[in-house]
Amino acid sequence: MGPTAIYETSSTYMGGFVKALRGLELLTPEVVTRFQEPQRQMVASPYSQGWWPGAQTEVITRAVLDVYGAAKVEEVGLLTTRNGVGPIISPLISVIGAFFGLEPSTLFERMNDLSSTSIRGITLEWASTGRHAGTLRVRYPEGLGGATVEPLWRGACRYVFETAHAKAGQVSSQVTGSAVELSLRW
Repeated sequence: MGPTAIYETSSTYMGGFVKALRGLELLTPEVVTRFQEPQRQMVASPYSQGWWPGAQTEVITRAVLDVYGAAKVEEVGLLTTRNGVGPIISPLISVIGAFFGLEPSTLFERMNDLSSTSIRGITLEWASTGRHAGTLRVRYPEGLGGATVEPLWRGACRYVFETAHAKAGQVSSQVTGSAVELSLRW
């Protein structure tokens, strides 16, 4: 099943995202001048609505990416997941760990469930390629996702490694159109 036509990010995600941007001091004039009114509203009041259009979230991400580069956006992805989304999904992670063991693979296998509080309208597919490796495919609606969101997913994968206490987690990726394929090793 492919992604749906409506792709959105939650207020929980946006709140963590804005907090990470502020914490890393990335909402500089050079970035903010690239925003239109919808992005200004999102940054000013990320909890003012339950779900935000994903395309609008990507405008913010693209501005930060263009000004500060992929490494900074990856840090935003890690901090957003750790500090914004992490507290919401930690009870689910605890249950998963109790039943299946707290391994990166058990978390990546359940990425659809873990991401459901943050994002909707995308497709996530996990394929194990070995005991300590696998591929996470993330597909967005046509014209969205891809290279703009790839660093955010790298950061989210780092959070999974951190949460599962996996030393030396490695992420490499490939972007094809709207899809991001992350090859993971730990």
